[in-house]
Amino acid sequence: MNQDNINRTFISEKIKYLRDKSLKRKKLNKELLNIPVAYWIKEDRLMNAIGKEFTVILRTPGCYWALGETGGCSMCGYIEDAYLGKITSENLIEQFEYALNKKIEEINQDASPYVLKIFNSGSFFDKREIPEKTAEILFKKIKEIPNIKEVVLESRPEFITEKSVNLLTQYLEDKYVEIGIGIETINDHIRNSYINKGLKYDTFLNAVDLLKNYKIGIKAYLLFKPPFLTEQAAIDDCGLSIRELINLNIETISINPINIQKGSLVEYLWHQKRYRPPWFYSLFECLEQYLTQNDLKNVRILSDPSGAGTQRGIHNCANYECNKLMQEHLREFVFSQDLKRLRDIEDFCECKKEYELKMNFL
Repeated sequence: MNQDNINRTFISEKIKYLRDKSLKRKKLNKELLNIPVAYWIKEDRLMNAIGKEFTVILRTPGCYWALGETGGCSMCGYIEDAYLGKITSENLIEQFEYALNKKIEEINQDASPYVLKIFNSGSFFDKREIPEKTAEILFKKIKEIPNIKEVVLESRPEFITEKSVNLLTQYLEDKYVEIGIGIETINDHIRNSYINKGLKYDTFLNAVDLLKNYKIGIKAYLLFKPPFLTEQAAIDDCGLSIRELINLNIETISINPINIQKGSLVEYLWHQKRYRPPWFYSLFECLEQYLTQNDLKNVRILSDPSGAGTQRGIHNCANYECNKLMQEHLREFVFSQDLKRLRDIEDFCECKKEYELKMNFL
């Protein structure tokens, strides 16, 4: 076994240990079976307009990768949202209807176009989480809501098959559909050794080809600053990934700066002061260095970081106003797709000097 495989095995075993330790404390609450993890409406950037998102996070049995012997991805704690007992198709449909009934009047009366995002703790097309018949019922319900113009689902690429895509297009042909895939980085070593994704780039490319054949959009998720990378390495890794995805004509690239999630390896490293979430300066530098305004005519760049401005999320210094300004500039960039919105921050806070001194070591 070479050194790379030894390191990968060690990291995987540590992730598995931490995951099992966290899940042992988790209690099953059957009262939650018919209620989604969360749902909300907020302003969002659609493909060609500013509109609103209606997001529903379904409570499913959990991501097979996180529940397997590998322990899952090093940064991910979404398995905490799963119900680790039996969940029926009826439960899943009830969850969706619960959220829909709470928000459908607002959606129907709103002049804004909507994107519906259905998330779960793993893959929408994994039949262990969402059976095919359940997906079909959900698609039928979505089809009947005219103000939902776009639909976003997420899946690991190995579950994206001709059969699942056929079912999707059968019911949602009148809506723009995107499938989100967490490729995280184009670098196989970083993805599988540091993130523990268990996913080869070729598998992603196969899914891309299939979706393009069916004229379904692709939303590629990139992880900004995986564990064991410095700020500068994170800039370069994400930037090179952006360029490659643009060359593949990916419709949407969503950049996700790490946030510290419960029960994850990244949380363990963070507690040991061996990991710091990225600085806003790094994300802005990456976008400005690796994107041109001309690129943004053909690709949509999104970034809506969880925990932004807190110690567990992307942040600069402890100055509230500094982090607030960064969040505002990032939001303005996403909504406008104008790189100029990332500028004019150079002299706002003295922490920029500290960042520049440490960026190759953090």
